[in-house]
Amino acid sequence: MSDNISLGIDAGGTYTDAALVDMDGRRILQSQKALTTYPNPLGGIQNVLDLLDPEILKKTKLLSVSTTFATNTILEKNGAPVALILIGSQKVPQDLKDNCVVVKGGHNYRGAENEPLDLEGIREYVLSVKDKVSAFAVSSFYSILNPEHEKTARELIHELTGYPVVCGYELAHALGAYERGVTAYLNASLLPVARTFLDAVAEETKRRGMNVKTTMLKCNGAVAMFGEVMERPVETIFSGPAASVLGASFLSGKETCLAIDVGGTSTDVSMIEDGIPQISDLGATVGGWKTKVRAIKMETIAAGGDSHIWVRADNVLEARFSDIMIGPRRVIPLCRAFVMYPEIAETIKNHWTPHNMSLAEFMQKTTLVLKSGYVAANLSDDEMKVYQKMRDEPAFIDDFDWKDFDGDIPFNIVEMLVNKRLIQLIGFTPTDVLHVTGEFVEWDVETAQLGARKLAEIFGMAKEDFCRFIKRKFAKIMAVETVLFLNDTFSRDELNVFMDKFGDNGIGTGSYLRFKSDIPIILIGAPVQCFIPELGMFLDAEIIAPEHYAVGNAVGCLAGKLAKRVELRVDIESKEEENGDWTIRYNMFTTEGQRAFPTKDAAVHYGETFAKKDIYKYMKENDVAESDVEIRVKVKEMIYDPQKPPVQIDILVEGFAENKV
Repeated sequence: MSDNISLGIDAGGTYTDAALVDMDGRRILQSQKALTTYPNPLGGIQNVLDLLDPEILKKTKLLSVSTTFATNTILEKNGAPVALILIGSQKVPQDLKDNCVVVKGGHNYRGAENEPLDLEGIREYVLSVKDKVSAFAVSSFYSILNPEHEKTARELIHELTGYPVVCGYELAHALGAYERGVTAYLNASLLPVARTFLDAVAEETKRRGMNVKTTMLKCNGAVAMFGEVMERPVETIFSGPAASVLGASFLSGKETCLAIDVGGTSTDVSMIEDGIPQISDLGATVGGWKTKVRAIKMETIAAGGDSHIWVRADNVLEARFSDIMIGPRRVIPLCRAFVMYPEIAETIKNHWTPHNMSLAEFMQKTTLVLKSGYVAANLSDDEMKVYQKMRDEPAFIDDFDWKDFDGDIPFNIVEMLVNKRLIQLIGFTPTDVLHVTGEFVEWDVETAQLGARKLAEIFGMAKEDFCRFIKRKFAKIMAVETVLFLNDTFSRDELNVFMDKFGDNGIGTGSYLRFKSDIPIILIGAPVQCFIPELGMFLDAEIIAPEHYAVGNAVGCLAGKLAKRVELRVDIESKEEENGDWTIRYNMFTTEGQRAFPTKDAAVHYGETFAKKDIYKYMKENDVAESDVEIRVKVKEMIYDPQKPPVQIDILVEGFAENKV
């Protein structure tokens, strides 16, 4: 064991994974899993650390984390109260109209001031809301070309309140004023959540005698020091999928590969090429908010190990194979529920289902409901009536007395209470399927078999045949998303029809068509190795479940690099003279101000030099020497007419360095 030991922790939707890695030998020394705790993931982190060797932990030099705290905070709308100030003629986000003001100011596409900044309007608004918020967000029109109005507004707000202020130009360098404003708002709302979580993690490592450098994985696959994350927490949304593809590459040794991460709630497909994750051209969208946050390109489906397997049919007798659904809702698997509620087996055995019963998501032979334990608040009278019928132990929903609803179960209210997390569901899942096939056994096998038998009898099948069918169906879902990721000219419907018609349906004829990929497919997540044969029925590719695949995300946290990206734009003013010559001026705006250049080469050279200087400064602040930084430069000219000069030149300079002590 070398002295270069690192610890990766991924707090996922179901499990919190940890891996101790000897980075010199690329060797996993120890790994563990613990259930993720809600709403604070720190409990799950503490639990998984308790399972690791404390002496090795004390020798650890680097800690890198990925977690869902940012994503969950946005989805659950639990962020801190924020006021958004938009400068210039901008569209107000509908959901923020009560927390937003638009004032005069902003710049044009050349970085010149459109109109003076309305400082008095900002002053008046800030003083009117300062007792209702904990932070401010500011976004000005064309601030990526000239952020002076944002900077001036920030200084005024600091003077008036002392509160944190997030400026749009600091987070996004691409055009899109609306998305830039949303990004600044979300980032401001996450500031206290990020500080609380990261401070707690740092304190926990200190308590355990660990003297470590602490970093966190961002959604573009790069890592950042905790201090930077506290200022820009919005960049950590979707850090889990970024950890997936990095972990897949690290564990498999493939610099270029496609990763399929099967979690408890969802399955993510992403790709890494020459060691760098593919980045989406579009900003990340979370909770309906479209942002300017650069995130890895991925396809996500609501199908995972804990996804609800249910049948949708007008009645039991008319159910067909096409009526079998996997997800999108996550439930407690039957096999795990038995450990928590041993009486569940008898409840399922004794439940009678009439043949004319309509099958829906909450009305199944294997689906039970119970109170979640969360406090019920702000419910309507009907919602409270439904909630009070629920019990603390699992029960079938049709066993309750619904006479106060004229005998009809109000499924719309039930769904609303489930979405509010006041009602918890227990049901049959892919995890139960693997307990029946014997490929993955962690909880109670007999309860999983009971659930399989109840669903299989609807179709006149043996439980083993039903489970094999579900495995193929789940593998087909993964295959469809894989093909879509590699070639988006298809649609999901077309791919499903093709695979149903030409894929291997398990009949054993050996005559079927598969999609071929020269890119290796790496599976991570537990227990993905069970699906390799079924996935091979639809995809002709090298499919690998590497050693330690179950903690691939935790390992991926350590595979991220320190990265700095600088984007600059050269705006070109051109005029054709009477003699046919062109008078051209090359304008560029940087944090050092606006400059004009007589030639394209001079402008590009200045831009590259400025960007590299900025990158080396960032790396030095993170204790990285210039000699350890890899620089990549891309220069792109925008030309509308080949007979005329370009109208714009985009300069992209990226710097990468290994995350090490």
